[in-house]
Amino acid sequence: MKKILSILTCLIFLALLVQCLSFAQEETPKTGDKKFDTYLKRINEEAKGDPEGFIRRLSERHNLPEQEIREAKEKHGLDFGETYMATVLARRSNRKVGEIAAEYKQNQGQGWGVMAQRMGIKPGSPAFKEMKAEAKGHANYMKAMNKNRNKELERERAKEKEREKEKARKIKDEPGSKGKQDRIR
Repeated sequence: MKKILSILTCLIFLALLVQCLSFAQEETPKTGDKKFDTYLKRINEEAKGDPEGFIRRLSERHNLPEQEIREAKEKHGLDFGETYMATVLARRSNRKVGEIAAEYKQNQGQGWGVMAQRMGIKPGSPAFKEMKAEAKGHANYMKAMNKNRNKELERERAKEKEREKEKARKIKDEPGSKGKQDRIR
């Protein structure tokens, strides 16, 4: 009986440990500001719907080459929120996105807030507030774009369904069609 309880306790502990580790991996690192963290999480989720659109928008918004952003993301294994932060800090510091990403990965446990401080952007400063507002705007923009894309996909599906119905009607109405017997088979 004691062995069973010991084994059961170990299994529960392992399950909780695995769940905590997977949760920690999904979470975008902290900036030191809860709202900012929320915006980065939203960016991370919304970008999954259109990864190329996300890279394109970052490139256009921050005047950095798409390829530079894409390479930094892939080479350093950044999620979308991390890619966003690396791009923003690269633009503000006039450095390459890959340099920022590499430095972040070397000091990953410290988070983006510490990275920003090293670059002279203090929490609560006008520059920090501007970054936070930009992140909110980016998240909202991506949400709207995803919503519009989903509506367009729904319209396309409805059109395709209508074309299929029309095709079925034409086949049914063709001369030599057996009508009900064709539909039964």
